[in-house]
Amino acid sequence: MKKCTLCSTVKPLVDFNANTRYKDGYYKHCKKCHYEVYGRDAHFRKTYGITEKEYNAFAEKQQYKCSICDTKVTNLTGWGRLVVDHCHDSGDIRGFLCQPCNMALGSAKDNPTILRKLADYLETFNAKRRKVTEVL
Repeated sequence: MKKCTLCSTVKPLVDFNANTRYKDGYYKHCKKCHYEVYGRDAHFRKTYGITEKEYNAFAEKQQYKCSICDTKVTNLTGWGRLVVDHCHDSGDIRGFLCQPCNMALGSAKDNPTILRKLADYLETFNAKRRKVTEVL
């Protein structure tokens, strides 16, 4: 038995996650409290001002597709999930993206000029490639 430091309830050890950093081998707060403080819902509330339920509703409304490439994403947790794309200045949510599209935006520093130059670069390369292929 152990007392949770957050809810002050004495619970069996199975209600606590294992953690070798603590003397008794378990976290100081129970699984339920741990999820409320550190879980996905807490992360969404703190970072984006939405709940996990709202995240799921937005994902459903977006038909579980990336706002940029329309790739359907079925995994809502872990790697490969839909990522909340937001404006880093205002914090406003723009939509949900797949990981690659989110990383592309981040790599371009959310700068439309850089993204246009990237597109121009690819189009120029593809045009040159077509000409070379036609000659062969």
